[in-house]
Amino acid sequence: MKILHRINKFEKLGLGLFVHWGLYSKLSRGEWAQNILDVPNYEEAFLEFKPYKENIKKLVASAKKEGFKYIVLTTKHHDGFYLFDTKGISHFDSVHTPFGEDVVKIFVDECKKNNILPFLYFATYDWKNNKYYKDFPAYLEELRELVSILCTNYGEIGGLWFDGNWDKPRADWRESTLYNQIRQQQPEAIIVNNTGLEKQGIIGNNAVDVITFERGNPSEISHKKRNKYLAAEASITLNKHWGVAENDIDFVSPKQLIDQICNSRKSGANLLINTGLEFDGSIPAYSSSLLELVGKWMNIYGESIYNSNNFYHPTYKAENNCSDFIKGDYLFVYDLGNIGNSNVILGGEKSKEICIAEYKKKKIKKIVWLDNGKSLIFKQNLKEDKLTIYADGFEYGTHFIDRVAKISFW
Repeated sequence: MKILHRINKFEKLGLGLFVHWGLYSKLSRGEWAQNILDVPNYEEAFLEFKPYKENIKKLVASAKKEGFKYIVLTTKHHDGFYLFDTKGISHFDSVHTPFGEDVVKIFVDECKKNNILPFLYFATYDWKNNKYYKDFPAYLEELRELVSILCTNYGEIGGLWFDGNWDKPRADWRESTLYNQIRQQQPEAIIVNNTGLEKQGIIGNNAVDVITFERGNPSEISHKKRNKYLAAEASITLNKHWGVAENDIDFVSPKQLIDQICNSRKSGANLLINTGLEFDGSIPAYSSSLLELVGKWMNIYGESIYNSNNFYHPTYKAENNCSDFIKGDYLFVYDLGNIGNSNVILGGEKSKEICIAEYKKKKIKKIVWLDNGKSLIFKQNLKEDKLTIYADGFEYGTHFIDRVAKISFW
């Protein structure tokens, strides 16, 4: 089975930043605040939307610095507000706010300047548009017109990320018509249609390129479906909401983020990490700090994420534990401690034996930690395809949660 060029390219990206931003950011009570909380005068935020253009530029620059290779921006969420010029289809867009500009154009231009692929999220489920409820075929025609704008007004984009078909599971969404239109206008764009919380890992239309796992952390993924190889993408948000919510302090830990970056690569998926933005377009302080820690890890170990795309690199799991693995030319090791005095370091963690069975590779020359360049001790039995590695702990004063070493061959 072959892999399509666009899917191969997408798998190599490894890590993406998801950005939820819209009128709901003004309320700071989550992206579904209008629907769930029945907020009165919700649309008054439209008359106050005037973000700092510099914050959009800072967002993209930060993503680049922190090792993200693509950004998915909510060009329109379920509330029906558009962050782009709808060319007269709706006046409920960013060019008719006090900001007066096309946010998507600014975003895409900045992504291209920073060599980051822009992906455009578009909510198919719509609370505001009466056609969605009263004349669904007309709604779908309008939806295709809006997607056409996204496909033709900003040059080449990385892909489109749809979300909401799950609201009408029995409806005829005419997906093939939409996807054929996209293929004509953006031949190399990745098409994602999020299947939601209840259908993680399920593929819908055959034109879709990616299997999605919303808030998922799959241990196994079947990438071959309907005689086609599909990429996979897991998504995680930094707290309990996708949009900014000032009273939600239940944030994930840096360990959860780093673990899931590695776990996603282990199962053959990209990871999409979400942050909501403040109404002015800035990243909330605590979220920014978490993303900076992700960047610190990626600046050391990022090559292992970018160079271990699933189609060409099988996963070799450790047979003596449920976590460690080899993907491509990289060894991923979890749960190492620090080397130091046993009275200080809870027993003085010095090494961990990792056994990899059925490791069908050529003779290894050396295995070296990416963080300090030191070599690991290992034994390789080529006849039995077995590999045993002795992984030492982090130096005192250092701990990067999950550790990665590079394998080189003779």
